[in-house]
Amino acid sequence: MNGARVVITGLGAVTGFGFTWQRMWSEMLRGSHCIRPWQPDEVSDGSFPVGFAAPVDMALLPPHLDEHPAWRLPLEKRSRYGWVAASQAVADSGLDAADLREAAVLSASGAPHHMLDDMRLALAEEPGAGADWAYLMRRADRVHAGGSLRQASDRLARVIAGHFGCEGPVVNISSACAGAAQAIGNAFQMIRRGEVELALAGGADSVLNLDTMGSLYLLGAATSEQRFGADLCRPFDRHRSGLVAGEGGGFVVLERLDRALARGATPYAEVVGYGSSLDGYKVTAPDPQGRGAALAMQAALDDAGLDPQQVDLINAHGTSTPLNDVAETLAIKTVFARDEHYRRLAVSANKSQFGHLIAAAGAPEVIVTALSCREDRITPTVNLHEPDGDCDLDYCANQAVHRSVEVALSNSFGFGGLNTSLALRKYRRSR
Repeated sequence: MNGARVVITGLGAVTGFGFTWQRMWSEMLRGSHCIRPWQPDEVSDGSFPVGFAAPVDMALLPPHLDEHPAWRLPLEKRSRYGWVAASQAVADSGLDAADLREAAVLSASGAPHHMLDDMRLALAEEPGAGADWAYLMRRADRVHAGGSLRQASDRLARVIAGHFGCEGPVVNISSACAGAAQAIGNAFQMIRRGEVELALAGGADSVLNLDTMGSLYLLGAATSEQRFGADLCRPFDRHRSGLVAGEGGGFVVLERLDRALARGATPYAEVVGYGSSLDGYKVTAPDPQGRGAALAMQAALDDAGLDPQQVDLINAHGTSTPLNDVAETLAIKTVFARDEHYRRLAVSANKSQFGHLIAAAGAPEVIVTALSCREDRITPTVNLHEPDGDCDLDYCANQAVHRSVEVALSNSFGFGGLNTSLALRKYRRSR
């Protein structure tokens, strides 16, 4: 481990629990989840096979946020949620405009909404008209304001940087479900290398639309289970049947420690390592033995200069899919095999509580991991009643745990074998 120490000094989250990280954290410690019945806006008869999700409830928007510019510009939901989460993180950190001028912004987001609608519009022809530039311009007013032709993937990073006057590097990351974690990991490395002193990193996503949820269902990733009602997201349980999608965003402020202390900030936790790998097994399935996940976790530990036996908690990717949960368990057993340390680890799956935020997933999960390090409290894996025989670790089933957390890993694994692990440590001024 070389370079500057990097700490988290601001948190911001938008999830189905609401628009603050504080509400998310308190509800998760209570063992609540925010999954509820859901159907795409385009389906009015309740016939869509995916019947549950964890959507953001606008009724929970605090009064002071209803004037945020995110609600006044023509933006997709993902960009609105991410911008609000980033604003919360900045406010939480106590930074001012002068502080932010040289900050980097690293953001992850998923695919734009209304892609199919825009494609149909682009390809549709009037009698005697080809799908040329002039033809498209004549129909521009019919393009959805939140669609792919008006909302590039980097829109979120740009609006955040512009809003706060950030003149440092602005980076958009597109790496599926590992995206937000990779944004945070890359920001951490930039600060540690001395490229910047301050970064705003995270991501936002919303796949709760007919196009994307239809694709996830056809790929066999999203569950259509009905028998458990809203309790159908059950990582590591033998009755798990697929992911339950959520939406929202999360951002953290990362800062060089000496800079944070000089301005009187109190860190939540220290980021000490980042690991990434590509197992390249299948586009929609992990290596059955968890090889890529194990490589990412080991890389994060090596980067941090940590021994596996120093780890107390793993915030698992934990998707509630038949393939991921077994592969991740095997990966944990591989990395923490010495003296069977895996039997002493606490493992928690946040997606059981706020769903799978896809490209954004890693950001609120890093926030939860940082809070676990600070408060020595671990959120539960809910709906875990009959563990799979191949999932035999301590998953903190159904209730929060009071336990010392000095070191934790937060895992995020994406389609295509994109694996990321971040190592966090309880903040102590001297090391």
